[in-house]
Amino acid sequence: METHRHVTKRLFMLLTIAGLTLSHGECAAAGNAPWNTHANEAARLALRYANALATNRADDWARLDLGCLSRLRAAGAGSPDNRKRVARTCYDDTVNAYRAMLEDTVEPGVLGSTARGRSLGLLSETHRHASLWKDYPPALFLSPAAVRSSLATPPTVELRTVSPTRPIAIAQGTAMPSTVGGTLVELVVTYPDPFAAPSALAPNEVWWASGSARRYQPVHSVVIRLVVVSNLRRLGYAEDRAVVNEVLPDAPHIPATSYGINPTDAALQPEIRGQFVLGSARWWTRALAGERYSAVLKQAELTADKREKRALFASLLSLDPTDPQVNAQLGTLEFESFLREGLAKAGIGAADEAMKRQVAELYWNLLAQTWRQELTDVAVGHSPAADAFYAAFQALEAAVGTGTASPELQRQLGLLHRWNNDVPSALALHEPLLLAIGKENRPARSRLLADLAWDRIQWVSWERRYDHPWLQQAQDEARQAMELADTPIARLVPAQALLLAEALSVTRTPDGLDARLHAVKDHHEHLSGVTGLWPYLVGNDVVKALVPDGRRVTLPTPVRAPDVLNVEVHAKPPQQDIVWQWNFDQDAPETVPTGFVVLSTPGADTAGWRVRPDGQLPVPGQLVIQDRPCGTDTCAHLLLADRIRTTYPDATVQLAELSPGSGGEAGLALAVRDNQNFYSVTLSPSTGKLTTRRVTDGRTIVLGEITVKLAQRPWHSLRVQRINFLHLDRGRLSVFVDGAQVAAVADEWITQEGSIGLITLGQTAAQFDGLHLLDLVSNRTLSGPAAY
Repeated sequence: METHRHVTKRLFMLLTIAGLTLSHGECAAAGNAPWNTHANEAARLALRYANALATNRADDWARLDLGCLSRLRAAGAGSPDNRKRVARTCYDDTVNAYRAMLEDTVEPGVLGSTARGRSLGLLSETHRHASLWKDYPPALFLSPAAVRSSLATPPTVELRTVSPTRPIAIAQGTAMPSTVGGTLVELVVTYPDPFAAPSALAPNEVWWASGSARRYQPVHSVVIRLVVVSNLRRLGYAEDRAVVNEVLPDAPHIPATSYGINPTDAALQPEIRGQFVLGSARWWTRALAGERYSAVLKQAELTADKREKRALFASLLSLDPTDPQVNAQLGTLEFESFLREGLAKAGIGAADEAMKRQVAELYWNLLAQTWRQELTDVAVGHSPAADAFYAAFQALEAAVGTGTASPELQRQLGLLHRWNNDVPSALALHEPLLLAIGKENRPARSRLLADLAWDRIQWVSWERRYDHPWLQQAQDEARQAMELADTPIARLVPAQALLLAEALSVTRTPDGLDARLHAVKDHHEHLSGVTGLWPYLVGNDVVKALVPDGRRVTLPTPVRAPDVLNVEVHAKPPQQDIVWQWNFDQDAPETVPTGFVVLSTPGADTAGWRVRPDGQLPVPGQLVIQDRPCGTDTCAHLLLADRIRTTYPDATVQLAELSPGSGGEAGLALAVRDNQNFYSVTLSPSTGKLTTRRVTDGRTIVLGEITVKLAQRPWHSLRVQRINFLHLDRGRLSVFVDGAQVAAVADEWITQEGSIGLITLGQTAAQFDGLHLLDLVSNRTLSGPAAY
């Protein structure tokens, strides 16, 4: 390390004396001393490589990239046009591979973000303990794949350090590794435009699955290390030096390196490898953006296209999430979008924009009291209405929280609270607004009085508190609103509130209900240009059975997200198999039990699963054994129930060791997708250690480990439940040993159903009996993700 610092210091001193810098692809010679020649050449090449990759110069870049040089060598001399095609294909394959690493779907369960766009995900040092963090190849940060808008603003590159050249190995395919010179060149990559820079989860944001939106922030700069290899001509390459390409599968690579989600443990990595330098990332802020922030804000305000305007506002908020001006404008945009979606869902039409807004608010007032799924189609990402609703909520809360929002924005946020069934928050906004409005402003007072009446009716209706004084207060406020109203729609809104209040009253009278209905009908008939509204006024759940017109109305079934269960399933549950039991007594001895399949992790020896008679059982019968221990502690043998898949299993099995003291484990496997993706809960009977693991793409993560007190007997009971309370999609694995609950492990990563069965892990042989499985269908969420 001391030698490294000495060489680096001497190199920069020479460059400083010469008045030269190494940046933007140009590197001047740093003296003629033999000891620094390789360092200078490696630095120059790395900077040229970075510049060519960032600016889409495929031909220049291909001559500097080891993977492309390998392809060119394989293609032979060929024509110049053919070599250009090889270079362009190599460049495109590399950039596309980088793009694939930035796709949203590669980090499920951690980022959980919809439509976040091109992003670097977990980049902050505070997130590196996340179980699904990703190690990126260093050249990815230079490539067009990382830039969010266009190649007009590629990153700039500056040299930071150069390490001494040392022998390293490179390998390609199955060929024996070759020894070459390896030089680490450390570069600072800076993204000059915050609105074109890649984004990453902000340093202070939580990385685990969360129901709240998380902030992604544009990256200002990172430090990367490229590996420049030398002495290539003796291996048949056209160039003697090149940069290692870590992403092409057919490229020569440094053995033992790996990139992607859950890369190989750092202790196993070679000393020289390309990498992103942990802790080097810096983020753009509004202060750093300066006038560029103001320019983009002005651009957003002048943009007519709503999708583009929304994207620009989101980019601004990534730099300053508290900006009241941006939040107010975005909240207004999303609120209007939500209203429009209501009219589209209902098939309601109106003649002008002002009428559309008031009719849409009335529609959502009615829908907010019905089943909650009808309001937003379950959750973010499932419908335009849901997306607009939550986006408006977040933006308006931020705008109102600054104390600078207009009364109308405060009123709109109150409506969102009511539609979200949070009446206390709605009243906390609407009541002060009413007190602040002068009595001379009759239209504004009428609207707020009607809003307050709907707030209270929403609470009384949902809580079924029909004797609560709020119901009478709502009627008084609705009557005042009607007296102050000056348009048919302004009178219809409180009139409908009075109809609902009458329907909810304990002392309801037919004459009173009829009078309220006639008032609603009269105000509706005076509306100009409104179509499709009447069925929702008389066909909603509160009044439908009480008024003659309502009994003749059939409202259209709203379109739901495809994974939302039809509500009829609760009233008419379909026949289904949810209980399975296996005692193996009817299976042929020395065979795999009927209905089961054998699976082993890659590289494991053949498993020994089979049925065997055993007179030592409490009741003579048969059991299942697996008596071929794995050769390593990490390999596993699985026996899975074929054609049975469940998301919320309750599984129980009796197990005992066949090889006491081996240190191996046996238990249950669940959510099995294949031999490299599953969960396991295993017990070591000899030590009492209980371990919960997740295996993803062959990599194992221990989710929980505990030592339990076992009953003094050879056979032990192991039970695993995946429990999900209140359809909240916040499940956990509850584990019971010998009848006592011993562990509860969060399982937010289990996102889909899978197979279930038995497992032995490591150097153990075990026997099993009495496998029971219950599918906890009542624990299923109503949608994915869950509605609440």
